[in-house]
Amino acid sequence: MGALLQDLRYATRMLAKQPAFTAIAVLTLALGIGANTAIFSVINAVLLRPLPFPNADRIMFLSERDNTGQEFSVSCLDYLDWKRDNTVFEQLAVTRRESRNLSGIPGREAERVSSAYVSDNFFKVIGLSPQLGRTFSEEEEKAGGPQAVIISDRLWQRVFNRDPEVLGRAVKFHDQSITVVGVMPPEMTSPQDTDAWFSLMKRINSGVWQERAFHPMLYVWGRLKPGVSIEQARNEMKTIAARLEKTYPDSNKNVGVVVKPLLENLVGKYRTNLVLLLGAVGMVLLIACANLANLFAARGAARAR
Repeated sequence: MGALLQDLRYATRMLAKQPAFTAIAVLTLALGIGANTAIFSVINAVLLRPLPFPNADRIMFLSERDNTGQEFSVSCLDYLDWKRDNTVFEQLAVTRRESRNLSGIPGREAERVSSAYVSDNFFKVIGLSPQLGRTFSEEEEKAGGPQAVIISDRLWQRVFNRDPEVLGRAVKFHDQSITVVGVMPPEMTSPQDTDAWFSLMKRINSGVWQERAFHPMLYVWGRLKPGVSIEQARNEMKTIAARLEKTYPDSNKNVGVVVKPLLENLVGKYRTNLVLLLGAVGMVLLIACANLANLFAARGAARAR
């Protein structure tokens, strides 16, 4: 222990004698290590850390695809057929992203809030329950029924200061009075940073949505049954799509189904770029180490003379 302390004191004295060399060496290492730490933190958060949902590996994202490979939103009637005919999903839900103006809050100006219209079983697919209140009731999902909204934890914090009395409070979205019935936990922001969820079921039976060729920006989320693999799900959905193409050739010709894990859907297009970026900053660290080695070699040569 004494020898180690002696070595540390000696090293400190030698570095202090050459402050310029010490500063360059520390800065070189700091740049290399700092860049790698930052990029690894991003990759860990995006690629390595699992989604904060129960059994998230069983959550699938479904869309439709034409014969060129172009993916697009799902027809409402196709979704209803998928939901009825499949045997591989515990739940098959549908969502549509929008944004709405939140106003009428004392002391706050109106603001644009990221919103989503979701089917009644969407929260069952995700596997999270409200931390406060409840999800939509049967009456709230019917056309003409009471208007209800479920809000995110961050909206509850930012706008309502985590007031538990927010439940049952009427707030205005697009100047329409809507009652808050639930607050989701912090982990729940799907789809894509949503802060307010509304019932989609009120709109499903609207006229234009009943046209199979109409694709109103709906996307489908499914939770696989235990023991069902992704390939099994893909094969069954492919069979259902082929049957729909044969039954409805005018609207479903060359229309297939894409089934992919939710994590892949969220980060798939960024995965390659992030891995390449990690490799690039790894090279930066190697160059920094090589430069530092050259500095020490030059310093040793100078001391030898």
